[in-house]
Parts: sequence; C-alpha cells; structure tokens
Amino acid sequence: MRNENRIDKIVVQKLIEYCDQVTFLVRRFGSTAEVFNKDVAFQLSCGMCIVQIGELTNRLSEEFKNRHSKIPWRAIKSMRNIFVHEYEKIDFDRVWKNLTEDIPKLKEYLTKILLEMDNEDENRIT
Repeated sequence: MRNENRIDKIVVQKLIEYCDQVTFLVRRFGSTAEVFNKDVAFQLSCGMCIVQIGELTNRLSEEFKNRHSKIPWRAIKSMRNIFVHEYEKIDFDRVWKNLTEDIPKLKEYLTKILLEMDNEDENRIT
C-alpha cells in the first residue's frame, strides 16, 4: 500500500471516530435542537468534534478528495473555520442540522469508503 493511501485510510478511520463521538454526544446531552441551543457544554463538545473533523480533512490527499468529490470537503472545512475563527457568528440551528443530518451521512459514506479500502488491501495481499 502506498504511504499516501495508508495515511488516507488512517484519516478516514479517525473521521469515523469523530462522527461516532457526535452521535454519542447527541444521545448523552439530548436529542433536540432546543437542548443544544441552551447548553453551552453540549455546543462546545460538539464544536470540538466539528473542528477535529475539519482539521482531519487537511490530512487527506488531494487524490482521495477528488475521488470522493460527493463529500462537501470545502463546506466541512468552512464549518471548522467558523468554530475556530468566528465563534460569535455560529448559527446553532445550522450546526444542529450538521450534527443530526450531515455528520451521520458523512459517517455512512466514510464507512463505505473504508470498507472499499479494506477490500483493496485484502486483494493486494492475495
């Protein structure tokens, strides 16, 4: 396996872990936008996951991102930038949609990609 592919695979695994953490946090704190909008600890916890997801996308190869262009890489990075640089401008209703709709879809897509990567690795070995 090329080093670039190995790094992409590790990053995909970490991205999935952060998606899982978001799901855990939504279950732990409460699964309504009203709870999210009122609970700063909930917001900050999820915000850290969003920052990490956005940061990890920088570690993916351009080839990988081009091959999986259905994932909105730029939007993911933009959300990260808002949390890091413009926290006071965050639209928490939009963030809630990201947490409950977009991130689960991202996890589903990344899980399929990881399975494909595992299959490719297996085929190289045999």
